[in-house]
Amino acid sequence: MSIGPLTEQLRSAYAAVQHLQHGRPMLELAEELQVSRFTVSRMIDRARASGLVEVVTRMPDAIDPALSSTLQQRFDLDAAYVVVPAVDSEQGARTAIAHVAARVLAETIEEDDLVGVGPGRTILETLGMLTTLPSCDAIQLTGVASSDPMGSLRALMRMSEVSGGRQHPLHAPFVSTDAAACTAISSQPAVADVLRRMGRLDKAVLTVGGWPESSLLARQLDALGELERMLEAGIVAEFGTTLLDSGGREVRTLEDRFIGVTTEQLARVPLSMALGGGPGKDVALLAVLRSGLVNVVITDAARARFALAHD
Repeated sequence: MSIGPLTEQLRSAYAAVQHLQHGRPMLELAEELQVSRFTVSRMIDRARASGLVEVVTRMPDAIDPALSSTLQQRFDLDAAYVVVPAVDSEQGARTAIAHVAARVLAETIEEDDLVGVGPGRTILETLGMLTTLPSCDAIQLTGVASSDPMGSLRALMRMSEVSGGRQHPLHAPFVSTDAAACTAISSQPAVADVLRRMGRLDKAVLTVGGWPESSLLARQLDALGELERMLEAGIVAEFGTTLLDSGGREVRTLEDRFIGVTTEQLARVPLSMALGGGPGKDVALLAVLRSGLVNVVITDAARARFALAHD
């Protein structure tokens, strides 16, 4: 008796489910179905290709495994997490990124680490989701670039509350009026102590600042009448105190006026994590990926696709 198409489909679907879902070896299935192991392999491939069975990812968080893997390999990262927000909006991306970032931090931070924390709403939301951390010290990575100086302090306080470690706030502006003022402020004992500690960071967590719409620093420079000059220099992103052009190259226009972690210090951090997504961050995220300053990235699917398409 010949075997009809329906029977073939049933056998193929059975072989696929037994192998993919239940983990049964192909050789065992070949003996049961009285066919060769290669025939079982073809049956499984046929079942998947024809849609009889499908492999569904059941990640605990809304993460795209394929996009994450592709982004990691393309930009030579230690890890990449590409989230899929329910809505492609700034808030939707921020919440999805923060949820994953909180889990990654909880799984990554080790006892006695010195963890650098940057400014930004995504980081505040991330830290708000943490419930426990190993005992570690937290340090503020940049001066204040907003009218709310308590924002950065809240991040440090939350880290300290969760981990039980010490906090090292940076009581200084992000950008000073001129180089002389920067030197004077940086020389103050409390500020100088924090800046020295930045050379011993174990981990750093920073948001990607998209210029000019998604950057507190850009707004501050706009108020000072300096934004247009910065944009003419090709700046599209900030990462800590590092300003980047679209190729990921550092633009050193204001380096003698910034107070915070330097590009050289950031490049030496064993684990440097970038959080960034949502509309307005496409070019900025790509610049940060190209910079080589990060080895862990958490972003959203739209920004990941943009980076992969334009690299």
